[in-house]
Amino acid sequence: MSEDEMPNAELPDEVIRDVLSRLSVKSLLQFRCVSKHWRDLIADTHFVKSHLKNVLALSSHHQILVPTSPLLSLSYNASLDDINASIELDCPFPKPRTSIKILGSCNGLVCLIDGTRDMIIYNPSTRRHFKPYQSPQQVLHCSNRIEFVYGFGCGSNPNDMRVVRFPRFARDSEYIKFKVCGVGSGSRVSGVVAYNYDFIDTVGTFLNGSLHWLAHHSSNDDENRVIASFNISEETFRDLSLPPQEGSLPYYISGVLGGCLSALCDDMYYTDVDVWLMKEYGVVNSWTKFIKIPLNTGIENISYMMPLSSLNDDEILLEIDLQSFVVYNVKKKTFRHVTVAHDLKWFGDAAIYVESLLSPEVLCVLY
Repeated sequence: MSEDEMPNAELPDEVIRDVLSRLSVKSLLQFRCVSKHWRDLIADTHFVKSHLKNVLALSSHHQILVPTSPLLSLSYNASLDDINASIELDCPFPKPRTSIKILGSCNGLVCLIDGTRDMIIYNPSTRRHFKPYQSPQQVLHCSNRIEFVYGFGCGSNPNDMRVVRFPRFARDSEYIKFKVCGVGSGSRVSGVVAYNYDFIDTVGTFLNGSLHWLAHHSSNDDENRVIASFNISEETFRDLSLPPQEGSLPYYISGVLGGCLSALCDDMYYTDVDVWLMKEYGVVNSWTKFIKIPLNTGIENISYMMPLSSLNDDEILLEIDLQSFVVYNVKKKTFRHVTVAHDLKWFGDAAIYVESLLSPEVLCVLY
């Protein structure tokens, strides 16, 4: 067949964008080499947003990031012989550290901090990273005298992603000034955020444009636990009540399952963990007991458990004892271990991230 007789293989850009927006980041990074047109299309801001919207809805594009050294990316749906079940990622810090901590995950970006309190925004899918600007005054405030809690998320604008840092105890808040640091914008003093919390959690949970920490009020010796909710766009705090108290056992670890804020509580015999969900965000009466998870997998007893994600209507991904991952089937009440090709020693809390093309160069908000 001559060139003139060949059918026209060109497709409209709208069709190409729609097809490409459903692919993995790994494939898209390769397809940038197809042509200059494709490279520009994949780099376009609207395409990046469209791709993110698609991958957020597909659990097949969700991965586990384990803060080991080097970092590990795990697939919780991989088979035993899948070579991509766990992948080592280059450490974004100048020198390998053994005390990397994940401060949050949002829209494919994760915020990491190492033992020296260096902070980095990292995209595990593109391997790009960015170190937020810190002024000498801010570095000075990172003294050993003051403990901090952190959070990472975005406001009403998905591109307006923020890292926040507060003194853990309200008594230290007067020493910290509110600063906003952005790429190429230097820094500016914006004021002080008032709060009277002593935080229990050190890393905030992001949901609905707000960050959430388990805390109690520092005034009047109030030991009753609440969820301290910080609205990123409005830069204000408010209380969210925990589920109705059952006996004297406290609630702990707030997280997100199925798009709902969650809270955990041991039963009185410490044989199970009750998982509660706030079905309607901000509505106290919508707290509902979701499931009861046994602290015995049939193979081992569990001393620490953190739900990471709802995989579907029947399965929940759990981090177990800071050294392994299991999938718990709610209906069958069975556990299956997630395949990991590497030997996992003790690590800090892991995080779920989605494959994304977003740039890690975001604002850093320090309090």
